[in-house]
Amino acid sequence: MERYDVIIVGGGIAGASAGFALADAAKVLLIERESQFGFHSTGRSAAVFLQTHGPDVIRALAIASKPFFLHPPDGFTEFPMLKPRGMLFIGRHDQIAELDRTADECARFVSGVRRLDTRETSAMVSVLREDRLAGAVFDPEAMDIDVHSVHYGFLRGMRARGGKTVTDAELLGLQYGGGSWTVTTRAGTFAAPVIVNAAGAWCDEVAALAAVICRSWKSKSSILKQCEIFSTAVRPDHREENG
Repeated sequence: MERYDVIIVGGGIAGASAGFALADAAKVLLIERESQFGFHSTGRSAAVFLQTHGPDVIRALAIASKPFFLHPPDGFTEFPMLKPRGMLFIGRHDQIAELDRTADECARFVSGVRRLDTRETSAMVSVLREDRLAGAVFDPEAMDIDVHSVHYGFLRGMRARGGKTVTDAELLGLQYGGGSWTVTTRAGTFAAPVIVNAAGAWCDEVAALAAVICRSWKSKSSILKQCEIFSTAVRPDHREENG
């Protein structure tokens, strides 16, 4: 049975980045249920790098990570991981106060944030309905993330640091004893004193195998709210033309 310092369950962006960081100081194994990495959420992600999203701690982490994404270690990736995009936070007439608050908050973290009126917003995105639109907040430093480059950069970097990856390794059992976890998978049995649960949507199932009670929650309210706002703000003729 192969032994490691750390075994990571899940080969998405969370598991890959954890493996990259830990492999610099530990013997790491990353196991993935599928035949390839990023098969689920990571592989379907259209990601945006924002320094103006979330609570202060998340914004601080985003700001701290920016130099890494712009200037990664040699050999990490062949392509830029971030590309300029810019982003608008749009609002209706009943959301003017929230737009003003958002502009003030974003300006704390990003220079060049602008509060736009209806005309300025419409000039940037012509499909928006001016009768429903009160304006927007423009974040000029929002950028597209090349998820594939980031994800495989972490995997490549982990292997370069001595880490090992195994695919087609669905987790079947977790048993603790003698200061170590025995990890049973379809690709073999491994052992380590530390397990990192990076299984994404399956994290509760992994926790259950380890007899750990998990309290997780998922919220789509913010996504639904943004979709609703955008739907009501787009001109009907544009929706019909573009399905």
